[in-house]
Amino acid sequence: MNEWSQLTSDEVASLDRNLPVILPIGLVEAHGPHLATSVDMDAASYFARRIAENTGSILLPLLPYGFADEMAEYTGTLGVCAETLTAVITDLSSHLCAHGFKRQIFLSGHGANKLPAELALYRIWKKYPDLQAVYWNYWTEAGFTKIAHADKGETEIALAVGTKAHMDRVQDFKVNKPWYRIRSRHALNPISGGVNGEPSKADLTEGVRVRDEIVRILTEKVQAIIQSV
Repeated sequence: MNEWSQLTSDEVASLDRNLPVILPIGLVEAHGPHLATSVDMDAASYFARRIAENTGSILLPLLPYGFADEMAEYTGTLGVCAETLTAVITDLSSHLCAHGFKRQIFLSGHGANKLPAELALYRIWKKYPDLQAVYWNYWTEAGFTKIAHADKGETEIALAVGTKAHMDRVQDFKVNKPWYRIRSRHALNPISGGVNGEPSKADLTEGVRVRDEIVRILTEKVQAIIQSV
């Protein structure tokens, strides 16, 4: 694995530009009373590192402060607005392009990072039209589309990647969303901490199984990227 932050400038300069760089993006975010606010960072870091180890890709340092969207009002959430994250990703990606690293994977542990990340790509393409970049939510890109915020599935993955958890404090809660786009989950229920499902049913064994399957699938996707020249 090539870990950018552990290399000298000369070592970075010698890296193969055919290798994709992987930028993990998280968010400091409330995940109910049972999970630490590091969930999205922990997952993004874990999967990015495992994939880089398996493929020889270039691992960039975690970007911890993602887009704080409808969970922003819950205590513990700490992030940036969509415009700010777009600007940060635009700058980072452009800097990478300037040094010849034009194969970029933005691997996120927080679903709402998709909007600012993809907007950033359209801005970068104006100067670097040969940029080859993609944004992935680790779970949906691996085909696990039924995971909701701090529910059974996300709690299982959090446990499997080592997030600090207090399962004796867990509370189930189902969000009944209206027909329109929600601005604030807190406005719907101020005490749920954003839980949407039954985290009380979380099983570590299942979390490990899903975690390893995600690693396998995303590893294969990145290997295919490396082999395509």
